[in-house]
Amino acid sequence: MKAIDDLVIGELYTHDFICKTFGGDAKSGTYLPQSQQTILCGCFTNTMNPEAPDVVLVGGGPRIMRKAEKLAAQGGAIPIFMKQGTNQWEYMGKYEFIKLSKNPADFESKAIAADRNDVAAALFFHPI
Repeated sequence: MKAIDDLVIGELYTHDFICKTFGGDAKSGTYLPQSQQTILCGCFTNTMNPEAPDVVLVGGGPRIMRKAEKLAAQGGAIPIFMKQGTNQWEYMGKYEFIKLSKNPADFESKAIAADRNDVAAALFFHPI
């Protein structure tokens, strides 16, 4: 298994590989895999998040929001992957968490562009 530092930006990896490399539950299908109380990486889709990896729209479900709040409390940088097809996740690199915003002015237009009516917040990232 490759070390985290050996990941190549632009390369495709399977979800199973991501879970084995970073940890977390391969069956959970979560957008922010975690182990113990630590968010390990981000796994996002363009259909749900057209501006990802820079902006990730957060649905209003309690489990989804708890993950976003956990990342906000944790801070720091995480590796980010974008889904390119069935079990194909492109490594985008490490991104620094900037903020979690629950202010609709920060994400309302992005939610409309994504044709989503479930958005309650947004995560903002910056590449490092």
